[in-house]
Amino acid sequence: MTWSYTRQLKAELAQTPIGALPCCWAELWGLSGQVEDPFDLQQPWVRGGIAFVVRRAYRIMKRLQLEPQIRLKPYAGHIEFSVWGCDVPAPDVEQSVYDCPQDFVRGAFLARGYVSEVDRPMHWEIAPPNAAVSHYLVGAMQALGVNIHVSARRGQPLLYLKDRAQVTYVLGRMGAYQSVLTMESQGVVRSMKNQVNRLVNSETANMKRMVDSAVRDAHIIARVMASGRWERLPPAVQEVGILRIKHPEWSFDELGRHVHPPISKSAVNHRLRRIRLTLQNELENR
Repeated sequence: MTWSYTRQLKAELAQTPIGALPCCWAELWGLSGQVEDPFDLQQPWVRGGIAFVVRRAYRIMKRLQLEPQIRLKPYAGHIEFSVWGCDVPAPDVEQSVYDCPQDFVRGAFLARGYVSEVDRPMHWEIAPPNAAVSHYLVGAMQALGVNIHVSARRGQPLLYLKDRAQVTYVLGRMGAYQSVLTMESQGVVRSMKNQVNRLVNSETANMKRMVDSAVRDAHIIARVMASGRWERLPPAVQEVGILRIKHPEWSFDELGRHVHPPISKSAVNHRLRRIRLTLQNELENR
């Protein structure tokens, strides 16, 4: 079974090197989705269902000497993991966000993040569990130089980005370099496809206009021939008219090159216009 791009991205983030102690605390706060010490609240530090995210939380807590313990319980048809720690004083979450904003965002994304597939329109989001965590996430993103959009979904805060350049910048700051390369290469492919589509659409529209014009001209020339006024036109005009009927796919430039002697596009248009005026005069005199 193929993993979604979100899962692949999280797997890469879960393998990034664990930083210094302040960065470990910042990421753990992000993973926890809390702003108060979970030990005091008799809550686990991390609760979730993705094994590699739980393993990363365990490694970080081990580094912080929190003596982590993993507990499992069935929940809605799958296993829910929770990681508990001992009574080690945690630094203030605000200070952790200030010291290591990218690590706080990494932890929050691992726990509650989503990114669209690389071949879809860009959408990157984190759904924090409450307004307090949302406040610190906005501060962390601003510290990274990114103005993130804030919304709500089913009464819960939602932070999101839709600009591809901003998303790749944030992923790079979090350490997901392989995902950044994948996203940028996909962006190049999408840009090339859009350019090709624009060229094809333009050529198709030009071809349609040329064919419609040729059909109208052929119809007019046939009516002028049937009216008896064709013989009164100069031979040079007749030559262009006959070429127009024989080669409706030719542009004015190609018609002009096959006239003897060759003439410009403007001259071709002038001679065809003379044929149209001949038909118009015929209709007016009836």
